[in-house]
Amino acid sequence: MEGVYESLFEEDGMESDFFEIGQMNPFSVLAMFNEYATIGCKLTLKTAGLRQLLEYPREFKFDLIISDYLNGPCLSAVAQHKFGRPPYIAATAFHGLTTTNMMSGAFSYSASVPNHEFNTPQSMGYCQRFMNFLYNHWEELLKIYDMYPKVDKIVRKEFPDIPYVGDLDRDTRIILLNSNPVIQYSEASMPNVISVGGMQIVKPKELPKDLKNLVENAKNGAILFSLGTNVRSDMLGDKRIIEILNAMSQFPEYQFLWKFESDAMPIEVPKNVYIRKWMPQNDLLAHPNLKLFITHSGLLSTQEAIYNAVPIIGFPVFADQHQNINYCIEQGVGKRLSIKNVKSSELVNAIRELMTDGSYRENMSRLSKIFRDQKEPPLERAIWWVEWVLRHPTSRILQSNAVRLDWFVKYSFDVIVPLVLAGLIVLSVPIKIMRYVLCRNQRHVKTKRE
Repeated sequence: MEGVYESLFEEDGMESDFFEIGQMNPFSVLAMFNEYATIGCKLTLKTAGLRQLLEYPREFKFDLIISDYLNGPCLSAVAQHKFGRPPYIAATAFHGLTTTNMMSGAFSYSASVPNHEFNTPQSMGYCQRFMNFLYNHWEELLKIYDMYPKVDKIVRKEFPDIPYVGDLDRDTRIILLNSNPVIQYSEASMPNVISVGGMQIVKPKELPKDLKNLVENAKNGAILFSLGTNVRSDMLGDKRIIEILNAMSQFPEYQFLWKFESDAMPIEVPKNVYIRKWMPQNDLLAHPNLKLFITHSGLLSTQEAIYNAVPIIGFPVFADQHQNINYCIEQGVGKRLSIKNVKSSELVNAIRELMTDGSYRENMSRLSKIFRDQKEPPLERAIWWVEWVLRHPTSRILQSNAVRLDWFVKYSFDVIVPLVLAGLIVLSVPIKIMRYVLCRNQRHVKTKRE
């Protein structure tokens, strides 16, 4: 749907500065992502692409619908309704299992796995587990009582007879999730959640001539610096850029490759730094002379680094990037630095440590071998499951009954609350008896004295 992503950040009240988003608490971030889905629905319904889709005759047969569920249930619901509810597969480049809870009936394991928006290590203390519990249930309740009703109201204006959007979303046959327990915190999932983490990783292509010459002629190795797509390096500001360039200048023995989207630089670029507006990241990481990856710790970048056994220095900005680099630190394959306060001295120390301490590369090689050791490539697994749904278009056998339960029933709050109340009542009886006896004795003593 043309222009939706670009227009989304132009809406009033929608935050587009990812550095600012990184300073928000998880409650606000989860609510903001929820709002993206709602506003995105309004924008989608106005697109020429959707209008073209709706011009198809109603009897036109689609065997399957696949969409990115993180964009919200709007488009998939409209398509299901328009074409007689063919089976729906939800897919995403994300890995947060709690985002699938409403479609799969999965549970949030708040004691063992941090929410994807919670910047905390896996080993959580009581206060962290308490907050994680609140974040997970806040995320789920937002979908039930905020996003689904809002999107349903928007869609129903155009399609009055459409089934409830939440019900259509819960009828998801399978979910293709960009996850893998080897390269992220492990947690239980439902049978219809298929892990296809690393599906985007393909056989590397030959590097462009300029990059090939630089990487292969780097006697002590090359280092790639890239902050991904949403967080652009030219958005860092002069102060951060100068600190980074100063750090790079102190390593003339290494060739730095920096994905930088602008020609303007606040100071002269050191001779060992090569600036390019676009870098073939996967192809570079696969080159044996690429020794270190300085990244925003995005999911795809982290997966590609692990697959190619390249240690990481992470500058996480927002969302799951904190969790990704936390996992790498716990596995001994990376270090974390602050993007808010970039200091050349800290970057120098981190580069020196990861380039000279062989344990980082050894640990990353071990993790890479485990990640690669799969019975089939993730893309083939995804294709097989898509074909499985096509072979069994009416089957809902993999769906959990939990998708049809109310939130408080799924988590047994309807059982826990009466049990707690009953326990309090039972405890209150002996307490009242004790109070009665004590008060009676006190009155008896007082009467005797008189």
